[in-house]
Amino acid sequence: MKPLVPSFVAAGIALGAAGAQGVETIAVLELRSRANPVVAAELSDRVREAVRRALPQARVVDSEENADFVIGGRISRGGLGYRAWLELRDRSGDVLQRASATASSRSELAEAIDGAAVDLVRSRQEAGGPITIAPLPAVPAPAEPPEDALNLEADAGVLVAWDRARRIEAHGKESPQEAAAAWRRVADMRGQNPFREIALTRAAEWEAYAAGRRALDAQLASDTARLRRVLPLASVMDSAKIDLLVRFAAAHGFDKVSPLVALLPSAELRARAELSLDCEVKEAHACVQLARAADEAKDAKAALDYLDRACAAGAPTACAESGDRWLQGDLRDPARAIAALQRGCDAANAAACVRLARVYEEGDGAPPNAKTAVDLREKACAAGDGKSCRRLAGMSEEPARVADLLRKGCDGGDALSCALSTKEPAIVQRQLQEAAAGAAKPAPIARPASTTEKPAAKPPPPPSPRTEVEPSHDRAAAGMAMVAFGALAATAAVMMNSDDAQPRRAFRSALVAGSQPQSGSNRTLTLVFGGAAALSAGAGLVLLFTKPDKPEAPKVGVGVSPAGVVVSGNFR
Repeated sequence: MKPLVPSFVAAGIALGAAGAQGVETIAVLELRSRANPVVAAELSDRVREAVRRALPQARVVDSEENADFVIGGRISRGGLGYRAWLELRDRSGDVLQRASATASSRSELAEAIDGAAVDLVRSRQEAGGPITIAPLPAVPAPAEPPEDALNLEADAGVLVAWDRARRIEAHGKESPQEAAAAWRRVADMRGQNPFREIALTRAAEWEAYAAGRRALDAQLASDTARLRRVLPLASVMDSAKIDLLVRFAAAHGFDKVSPLVALLPSAELRARAELSLDCEVKEAHACVQLARAADEAKDAKAALDYLDRACAAGAPTACAESGDRWLQGDLRDPARAIAALQRGCDAANAAACVRLARVYEEGDGAPPNAKTAVDLREKACAAGDGKSCRRLAGMSEEPARVADLLRKGCDGGDALSCALSTKEPAIVQRQLQEAAAGAAKPAPIARPASTTEKPAAKPPPPPSPRTEVEPSHDRAAAGMAMVAFGALAATAAVMMNSDDAQPRRAFRSALVAGSQPQSGSNRTLTLVFGGAAALSAGAGLVLLFTKPDKPEAPKVGVGVSPAGVVVSGNFR
């Protein structure tokens, strides 16, 4: 469209008068636009360039300070396209002239506003000098449409088709062909249709999905028919049938495999298949049951595989067991063992933490690392392993911490921690430290004794556990001897009272050494041996099942072994 160019005689007169005084300064301000600030910035630059070309002798600036003339304006967008307004003001702010331009696109508007800016300053060149005439009245600005005027930018029919396609697409997985057809209709709409490209893309995507869906349905039907024929066959191995079911479920979904499991010939096989499918979807209890079945079948590798899968499914006890197995036998794999144990320990399983601590304490599968081992013992103690708490107590130098660890160890089921927890913490700490220091010293090397060398003085060794239990052994031995003597005496009494005369006479002659039998001697000897048997057996049983009236003073022997702190003795 051609711009609307009114008369600019008054502007030319004003610019000519200012030029007679010297170099003119014209300020071109930024055009205003709420809806299109980017377009306004571009057109402001176009106006400045147009003024520089029209008035090369003038100085063009972007600030109205000390400017002789000011050019400003605004831009809007409505149903007819773009529209721009320009106005020329003098230093006092009076409007000397206005101009406007309309266009259907941004490029057309740029050309139109360029011409309008040139027309604003061209009148001065045509005036040829100052002329004193009365200024023309200002032309009122045309009505400006509101900034938020309705602009659909698309035909109403296209918008309706777009909305319908969106609704159909919400159920596209069930009916992809309908979704593709709906988008195809949007793409084929005539008129102003900004959605054509995206509609074509969506239609192609839904058509591809529909083709893949048809292929998958055909494969599902084919696989289902095959399994229905194969699963009941007795010639196919049970393990192969279960493997086919697992693969079918992975390909087509576990919700479609249940009717096929019912085709297996036996209840036991159906149960195994259900466990295998549950294990496949990370049901830990099913993997553990399969591991137990593999153990019964003497298949260590399969059992370990199922334990690993149970561990991955979140069963910390399975992690502890699989980690321990990975450290043993022909299947030994320290790296997998440490990974499984670490996972179980992170899940607060005490057995996993203890076994992993032993790995770093003994260097079994990893280089020894005392700090890591202590950290793992701390986790094991917190998870309820009493022995780990007792080991930590033997390493601590704080009496309060020793007492707390022994109490935790007792709560964790360690009887030795319970016994030590009744002692004074400082005494237990000192004993544990002395035992640990003694265990840390290297064993002495045997060498010949020297007559000039005296052994260094050293504290007496702790009492031997064997010495502490000798009295009880003596009582037990005496009791057993007396019970045995009582048994022999009872046997003799029975034989004396027997009806067989010859054996009785031989036995009696051996006892009385050739003396002649007398009247009533058999009865007397029977009573004597019977009484001796009763007294001897009774005394022996008393010695066996009673304790001394005055027990020895409490004695505790403490030692350190690679497995931990060893304490023995009487704790009462």
